[in-house]
Amino acid sequence: MSWLDWLRKQATANDLGRQTPHPTTATASSAAEDHPSDLPTPEEGDVPSELAGLDFYSAIATHQRWKNRLKDVVRGQSQETLDPAVVGRCDVCTLGQWLTTQEGDLRIAPELMTRLKEEHAHFHKLAAEVIRLSDQGLHQQALDALRTDAPYNRCSHRVTKLLSQIYFELSEFHKPDSRS
Repeated sequence: MSWLDWLRKQATANDLGRQTPHPTTATASSAAEDHPSDLPTPEEGDVPSELAGLDFYSAIATHQRWKNRLKDVVRGQSQETLDPAVVGRCDVCTLGQWLTTQEGDLRIAPELMTRLKEEHAHFHKLAAEVIRLSDQGLHQQALDALRTDAPYNRCSHRVTKLLSQIYFELSEFHKPDSRS
């Protein structure tokens, strides 16, 4: 599957990673869908991953990797120290910084940007809560907060979906003029 096809799939998925056309027959997302390795690498000749000053591929991959980083920290399998006060800030990461520069971009539907800002902030709040639980020695509760059906995972899927939708909105402005 190409990166563009993967983005299309994400743009039409609901918040649990299911396709929206047949919600009654869809099943909950698998653990493989939570792993960043299901995000194909853009290939040469593929559509560009950077539009409007954001590398959408990197933004999506970075947010997908957070779950594994958090699990490794909670399980004591990482030397990384995460400060919940820093992780909880949505303006520190590349996506958060980009969002602050996009006020009034007429190429993006305002409701999409508002939803992305809200979901992105919520994502950081939930990630910080996982760290707080772990820091308090509540490791099982922290791991439960990372389960596929937990709010963190659903929020992560919504961030990916919104980024995919915004990518397609922006890409409409970068198409060659077909009237020539």
